[in-house]
Amino acid sequence: MKTSEVMSRTKFMKHRDKMILNFDFSGLSLEDCGQVCEYVKGMICRMPKNSVLTLVNVTDINYDAAFRELSADLAEHNKPYVVAGAVVGVSGWRKLMFWAVTKLSGRNNLQLFDDEVSAKEWLVTYKPK
Repeated sequence: MKTSEVMSRTKFMKHRDKMILNFDFSGLSLEDCGQVCEYVKGMICRMPKNSVLTLVNVTDINYDAAFRELSADLAEHNKPYVVAGAVVGVSGWRKLMFWAVTKLSGRNNLQLFDDEVSAKEWLVTYKPK
């Protein structure tokens, strides 16, 4: 994947006067997802801790063990920097698995959404508990 495409899949967007870091994995191969993850890590670690809102699109991803490992590594790396995260593109039985993992881990700052509009609205109104 070209650097320009990696960069285009990782960008800040403004929504209601708040900045959201959007990373778009939709339709990518595992190798391309890995490139986007490395780019995201480099971006986010320059941000102040507990300051970033994230929106992740995983539509049409082959959600296998390798992708789960890759995304878990990214989530762990980003954890100190993220105030709240929204994920779109999770469907079917994966929603149940995602819900169970977030409940068991005690994370209430990560939510699934069916569309980006709802995800962005939740992010900009999120209040830590």
